[in-house]
This record gives sequence, structure tokens and C-alpha cells, in this order.
Amino acid sequence: MPSVRLTAGHSAAFVASWRSVVCRVFRWQQEGPFAVVPSLLGRPVFAYLPGLSYSDLDVSEARRLARDVAGRPHNIRVLSAPIGDVPSGAPAVLRLDLGAFGHDETALWKRSLKSAARRNILRARRDGFTASEETGPAALDAFMALLFLACSRHSVPMPPAALFEALVDGLDARILVVRDSEGEALASLLWLLDGDLAWMPWTGNVRRTGAGELLYWALIENALRNGANIVDFGRSRVGSGVYRFKRKFGAAAVPVLWLSDKPQDLYARYALPQKLYGALPKVVAAAVGPRLCRYLAEY
Repeated sequence: MPSVRLTAGHSAAFVASWRSVVCRVFRWQQEGPFAVVPSLLGRPVFAYLPGLSYSDLDVSEARRLARDVAGRPHNIRVLSAPIGDVPSGAPAVLRLDLGAFGHDETALWKRSLKSAARRNILRARRDGFTASEETGPAALDAFMALLFLACSRHSVPMPPAALFEALVDGLDARILVVRDSEGEALASLLWLLDGDLAWMPWTGNVRRTGAGELLYWALIENALRNGANIVDFGRSRVGSGVYRFKRKFGAAAVPVLWLSDKPQDLYARYALPQKLYGALPKVVAAAVGPRLCRYLAEY
């Protein structure tokens, strides 16, 4: 079972700031703690909160909040301590407890990372790859270009540029970029610091050996430098390729509890829309994806 640190959610202050940013960017109304997300096919959804894999609530608080909107479309996500293994196919976040390694970079390198991850990082460095935090419009452009490639591979819509700009300005989101010896951007991620939690919601890459591993290691290094206790590598479906990649860094799976009026298996429910979206020409997907995000309460 994960440690108490690993099952801690976001802070209330971070959630309030996130709500303010996303509601402004997507032009969502607010009702109490919820964002009211319009639907293309039905009634608006009371969401707490789109874009977050979990919130500042514990399970009992989330259940009380769900009862307040019973009978209306709603969606609330919280972290839940597992009993035994997290089942294959379930949504989970992958988290690394830096405190369990004494916040020591050498201990994390030797004991947390799998040997394959270490080998690929060393290979990337030998090939001249570098990872660094970058700022400004060029960094944001590089991140979004690589994220679009990842969204295309997974057949999911790309959020609008305005969201990332607002997160950089309003929540001090930071961008890490891996570049080759010629300066070409190979991998990038956006991460945010919430107290002692370093959270990474988006990443993209061009699938060059070692670039992804070097990027994740750079996130760990930056989290250590900023006093974080937990690195959260984001939500994945247990057993997926992305899930297995994150496990190479010693991350533990913490299940996400979905409280909703809809069926719980989000992946099965969106399988057909995802397939249809993936069949769109890239130029069409690039145009409609950011607009479509306004209607996705469970993104």
C-alpha cells in the first residue's frame, strides 16, 4: 500500500487557482466548487475539476460533494489508497516518493531507477542530448509541438495554447526540454509545483532512444532542487505502455476514484470517439481539438 505521502492530493489553494484558470480559458461557469462544463450531446456536467487527475478532497469529502449534485451529470476524481494491486486497465497516477530515498539524488539514481532507464539516460548523454528548463515563447512552442505529436499518437485532442500560456503566467508552470547536439527539441514536459508536490500533467516526444528517460530524470532533479517530496508523473491506464515507462523510475501506482453519474470505465466509453478522432487528418485535428476540449469534462 502506498505511503501516506503518496496518497496526498493537491492543496486547496492550488485547486482554487486551477479552477480560476481553466474556467477563464474555457469560458466555463462556476457553481460552488464545480466548473459547469457544456456538453455537445446532453446536459452540462458539474466537474471537480477538468484537467486534474485528482483534487484536494479525500474520499469521504468527495462522496459528500457527489451527493450534493446527485441527479445531475457530475464528475469528481480523488486519490484512493488501494487494497492489494491496482487492477489492470484501471486509471492510476504514478508517483515517486523522494523522501523514501532521503531526497538524495545518488540514492534515487541507484535504487529507484530501473537499470534500463539508467542505461538509456547515459546513452542519451553520450549522444549529446541535454535537458534543461527553458522559458519564453520559444520554449512553449517547442513543448506544444511535441505535445501535439503525443496527442496525435494517442488520438486525443490537444488543449488550446491559451491554457498553457495561462498556466505559465498564473500558476508558474515550468517547461523542461531535451535537445540533441544540434539543438533540435526531442522531448518536453510541463510541470507545476504545488507545495511539496511536483506534478507533470503533459509531455511529448519524438521517440528518440533515451530522450524520454532523460526528460523524466530532469524532472526528478528539478523537483529535488525545489524541495518537493513527491513527483507525480501523471495519470495512466494500468498496464499500458506509458504506465510501464513511468514504472521504470520507481513510481508507485495510486488508483484514481471516479465519482460520476456515468459508467466508470472511461477508457471503454471513449474508445469509439477516440478512434474516430484519430482518423481525422492532422490539420483538421489541430483545428478542432482545442475547441473540443471545452466540452470534455472528464479530460
